[in-house]
Amino acid sequence: MRKNNKFTIKRTLITKVLAFVGILAFTACNFEFELPEEGSIEDLTPPSAAFEASQNVDNFRLYNFANLSTSATQYQWDFGDGNTSTDKDGVNEFPGEGNFTVTLTVSDALGVESTVSQTIEVVEPEAPAIADPVLVNADFNKLPKSSGSDCACSAWINKDLGDQGESSSGNGGSDNVVKLDNNEPDHVYQEFEVTPNADYTIELVASFKELSGGSFPSMLDVRVLSGTGFVSGYTPMYFTETADFPQENWGYTSIAQVEDDTNNLLSETISNPDDDSYITYTFTFNSGANNSVALFIRGIGGPATGGGGGDFGYNSGDEEIRLDSVTITAINL
Repeated sequence: MRKNNKFTIKRTLITKVLAFVGILAFTACNFEFELPEEGSIEDLTPPSAAFEASQNVDNFRLYNFANLSTSATQYQWDFGDGNTSTDKDGVNEFPGEGNFTVTLTVSDALGVESTVSQTIEVVEPEAPAIADPVLVNADFNKLPKSSGSDCACSAWINKDLGDQGESSSGNGGSDNVVKLDNNEPDHVYQEFEVTPNADYTIELVASFKELSGGSFPSMLDVRVLSGTGFVSGYTPMYFTETADFPQENWGYTSIAQVEDDTNNLLSETISNPDDDSYITYTFTFNSGANNSVALFIRGIGGPATGGGGGDFGYNSGDEEIRLDSVTITAINL
């Protein structure tokens, strides 16, 4: 009987042990363990998203985005206006002015992501102010010229287009005006720089001697001449000293060029007001495609030939005209 009892006891113990092991095995199956994949390593260089934006100088709505991210292989741009891109560097044209949140999300080969956002304020820049043209001796003072005696016409001579004006006194000063003599082809001429497609105002202060009652009343011809009409192969030079200005063979070299309508940006005729006071005359012109123009002012109204000067196909009329000053300013709205 003892042997049978021992056998029974052993069998019971074994059964209990096996049952306990089974419980342990069953319990262990209810736990989840994330084991590293075979051969995997830690991401020691995770990606970092970064970018900078720059506005296009010609189109304020167009922006370029330089990608400054590190350790990234994939890129996702969201420009905040409905446009997206997967290019490394972003380019986007926004619909107009406003604030837009631009977001860049980058990831590496392990799928680790990094995101950065910037608010881009799209604003149309103000147009730069157009500079006023620079005229030399705009007050017609008696100054040195490249040859001959000092003259109020210095910096204003082009002997291919007419006789030079002469120094005279007027408007409360001495030797401070240019006189365009009656019955002579006198003129003033000067070239200057302009900004293309810009508007300018000319203010000319002039005086006519009172009407003499003759057959040819004097008139003043004011023209702005396009730089494309300059003599072929000519490149304008802009001088700052009156004595440096040439007196012939520069810019426009014939009256035929001057009177060609295609060369004129402005052409105005001022009739004698029969009032010898100094009057300010105002005109406007647009520079068109030019970056250089010429101002040409002469007396007209007299016979085309004869008179007291050279033969240029025009003459002032019966009355003397005096120019006191000329001012040209840019119109900045």
